[in-house]
Amino acid sequence: MNTAQFAKKLGVSTKTVRKWIKIFHLQCSKNEYGHYVFEETDFPLFEGIRNQVKSGVPSDKIELSTPVPRKGTARKMVQASDKTLSEKLNAIMDRIKENERQIQEKASDVVSYQLLQHRKEIDELQKRMQKMEDYIEQLEREKEELQKQTAITLEKVEGSRKRKRVLGFLF
Repeated sequence: MNTAQFAKKLGVSTKTVRKWIKIFHLQCSKNEYGHYVFEETDFPLFEGIRNQVKSGVPSDKIELSTPVPRKGTARKMVQASDKTLSEKLNAIMDRIKENERQIQEKASDVVSYQLLQHRKEIDELQKRMQKMEDYIEQLEREKEELQKQTAITLEKVEGSRKRKRVLGFLF
């Protein structure tokens, strides 16, 4: 049955039914349109809430009767035991610690990979620098050789000019 039918049967408004679901964190089935769907097994729980409200019990003091579980529907209890809550917190903390450990391990792997990549790049740069130094040395040797050849050629030219001058005077 829908919310309007259920509320009418309880003798309350649809707003009241939706408010109780929200306040007491009740897990109710919904149809494909997102509307609540109620069964006869839900009636005793809501009837208990209604009776306590009519008796003047404040909403934070209302005790929920244990409902008959429906197939595929879980009911939350308003008050969880400290032991259960503690166990859940411990489980969550263990998961957080495990996640932090995994993140740290991944971070270490990433840093190691980056260091290897940087080392590879540095080695490549050193090889290129060595090639450039070798090339510069070769150019300097060629320059020196060219300067020697130029000096020898100039000496020969100077020597032949002197000879021509000397010979020119003689003839």
